[in-house]
Amino acid sequence: MKQINYGILSTASIVPRFIQGLRLTNNGNIKAIASRDIAKSEAFAQKWNIEKAYGCYEDLLYDPDIDAVYIPLINSLHYEYAKKSLLKNKHVILEKPFVLHPEEANELAELAKERHLFLTEAVKTPYLPIYQNIKQIVDQKFYGNIQYMDFRQSYTGGSYITGWNTMKEYGGGVLIANEAYFFTMAEFLGGKVLSCSGSATFGKNGTEDQCCVTAHLENDILAQMNVSTRILFNNGLTIYFDHAKIEIPDFWKANTAYIYQDNQCIETLSFPCEYELQYELQYYNDCIQKGQIFSPVTPVENTIRYIRFCNEIQKSWENN
Repeated sequence: MKQINYGILSTASIVPRFIQGLRLTNNGNIKAIASRDIAKSEAFAQKWNIEKAYGCYEDLLYDPDIDAVYIPLINSLHYEYAKKSLLKNKHVILEKPFVLHPEEANELAELAKERHLFLTEAVKTPYLPIYQNIKQIVDQKFYGNIQYMDFRQSYTGGSYITGWNTMKEYGGGVLIANEAYFFTMAEFLGGKVLSCSGSATFGKNGTEDQCCVTAHLENDILAQMNVSTRILFNNGLTIYFDHAKIEIPDFWKANTAYIYQDNQCIETLSFPCEYELQYELQYYNDCIQKGQIFSPVTPVENTIRYIRFCNEIQKSWENN
């Protein structure tokens, strides 16, 4: 199969994981890296054995050897550079969050359709082997129906609590940083979200540093997301069924899950992997080679709904 040549806009901390994941696929290749600092991109390219380095994002987009672009820039730049990439006839994988407003997402989706280019938000969770197995348990109703899902993420250090991540003008805040996993997995496992609401506390820059979001799904399922940068709690996902529960530590990068009945662990599910991004990237590469515009697993139409939910929740906070 023809290798898909990728260019990466940014040397952000997630980029090495993307590179290592892509190199485990059978049809993807890192061709170029771009930074606003040519010395930085050249050093990065040398370290990771990347053929080309650019000191300007636009220069990479003009490269005819690049088939697809991965964009892990700050949130407020996602729309601008996704649009520029599509206009240069590049397939686009956008890091979370996709964009900040549903109007932007709609425009990008129409542009992708017009130019027959693949476009997706990089949400790895539904492609992980652990969730493929859990999805079978859900669909077969082995423990009855899902009644409730509890998603928990917390962090008190690292880039999520500093710099642009805490600034509203750059698209910071814990809601937009974590909503993709929550809404995607709630619907992947439980069905369509019908409505949602949320509460938050705010840090010194006016962005939320904690939030609680509750979603009402079809089949009368409730799902809740709790995120905090103030304190650490037991990160993970708990899925409550009629006759059991499944505990999934660090659900966004999970390779292990525990099934409980009557407070006793009756089974451990284990799917170790070297780099968790490899599964979504293999899927995206296959979509590109098949000529698909959106991922059937995480279609952009779903992403647009999730962004709209976030905007409505944020508006409710402003009104209060």
